[in-house]
Amino acid sequence: MAIATETTEARGCYNVAVSTSRTLPRIALGAVVLVAVGYFPLAFTSFWHFFDAGAPRLQDALQGRAAGHDFAYGHGSVVALRAEDYRAHRVVMLVHTSTGALALALATLQYSARLRRRPGVHRWTGRTYLLLMGVSMAAAYAFLLAAPQIAYFGGSAFDLQLWVLATSTVTSAAIALVAIRRRDLVSHRAWIGMNLAFMLTAPLLRLLWVGLGRLDHGIELMVGLDVGASTLGVVAPAGGAIAFLLTQPSRRVAPVADARRQYVAAAIVSVAGSCWLAARFAPLPAQVPGASLWIGHVVPATGLVVICLLGALRSARRGRGIAEGQWRALLWGAALATPSAALTTVLATPVYGTIDGFLAGTMVGASGPIVLAFLLVVRSASQAGLTSSTTSNSSRSAPVATGLR
Repeated sequence: MAIATETTEARGCYNVAVSTSRTLPRIALGAVVLVAVGYFPLAFTSFWHFFDAGAPRLQDALQGRAAGHDFAYGHGSVVALRAEDYRAHRVVMLVHTSTGALALALATLQYSARLRRRPGVHRWTGRTYLLLMGVSMAAAYAFLLAAPQIAYFGGSAFDLQLWVLATSTVTSAAIALVAIRRRDLVSHRAWIGMNLAFMLTAPLLRLLWVGLGRLDHGIELMVGLDVGASTLGVVAPAGGAIAFLLTQPSRRVAPVADARRQYVAAAIVSVAGSCWLAARFAPLPAQVPGASLWIGHVVPATGLVVICLLGALRSARRGRGIAEGQWRALLWGAALATPSAALTTVLATPVYGTIDGFLAGTMVGASGPIVLAFLLVVRSASQAGLTSSTTSNSSRSAPVATGLR
């Protein structure tokens, strides 16, 4: 009776854990769908007024209502700083925003369980997504080549981030395509998820700068853009990586390494990087708000370290050595993100100047270690999936072989 009771309790705990592990990804997916669908009409119509003066300007109108008219249209706004460039390249930008909005909306359908039960529809939806995304990124490259940088502090740093982001988006999609052609479903799912995280930076950046505008009524839109772009330099690759880890099958029990010293070392590296980055921020002029350091980098980077540490500890406690190793790899990517950002500020300052050099570091410097760690995580997951598949096939074929004898 005692054994039966313990078994029942164990099953109950297991069911709660499984339910929790399934609920979080579903909530996240629901948020992604909400953002993508909500962004679609804003992006799809954002350049119509350059062709028809009477066309709706939904995005500008919503920004003005949320954060004030001066924020949306005044000095330091995208409207004031980019209107002439957008007008001169309105066809390219219309192609970029329209195809990008369509691609993002279409991508959310790929996570429908009902659609994935129809492989033909799933494949053609994926091909259409890749085509639309590729056209959107080609238009982005064309605009970046033709248009001048924004004449506002942070303009050259943001221009650099746009180049890196477009290249990262195309590269992640290419890796996902190669993976599925090789029948590597684990790597395909991982990299197409990372690709979606990069695509989501467009609506998320707007949410961030409008949110900052509401919190600080004295801030200009471009300052909010600089802070939001820096935040996404951490959040975008981190979100793609965490989403993959949370949706990985993690029931396999494997030996767990004693990694306590690594956990402590990673935390020390992260703190040291934050101190270094703060020292780089200290001599900047007062026009650069403290949010550029704290909201733009330190808070999201530290949050990522904490999430990875908790994920590793949770996996170790449950005896899941493979999952613990994957979380630990991402932990090191998170810990190295801030020192990498600080190092990038050192390298970028002679090229971009003091302010834009710092912002270049926070916008693009952190993503490298996170993506490299993600690469290791995906490799581990792919190998684990292959081993599991081989073991499963062997166990299935064993009784057949015995019977034939």
